[in-house]
Amino acid sequence: MSAPSSDRGDLAAGAVVTHPVTLTPDLVSDLVARGGYTHPLFDVATHGEETPLPGQGVLLLAGGLVEQCGILDDAVAMLELKSVRFARMVRAGDDLRVRVVPGPWRVTSKGTFVQEFAWTVLTGAGAAAEAVAYADVVMLMNQYVEGA
Repeated sequence: MSAPSSDRGDLAAGAVVTHPVTLTPDLVSDLVARGGYTHPLFDVATHGEETPLPGQGVLLLAGGLVEQCGILDDAVAMLELKSVRFARMVRAGDDLRVRVVPGPWRVTSKGTFVQEFAWTVLTGAGAAAEAVAYADVVMLMNQYVEGA
């Protein structure tokens, strides 16, 4: 399911915005610990609730949010992260959601589709939403998603 239209703002045709996930101190701490991050920036003992979530954690959560929203119901597999750019750190207390815009596609020799999607990871809602990361994602799909 995508977010209600009142929370989506101006979207390109076929685009969706996921429901949010709230980063709790425990979630950040668990992802840092289980991921084995050793850089001092991610030391929860030093930074406490101000510890930022590593970029890989942002992508992990974004991927789950995108799967839950339904736009990838016909997906077979992720083929490529073509480009990932981080705009700002995220910390406990931030709400993350993802705006997903379907892009160009091509048919494979087996009749499946290779399609590009633009993900924008956002924090905040409505006019106050701020981009924290951008990812260009290539998916193998059983059926392409109509886009702009």
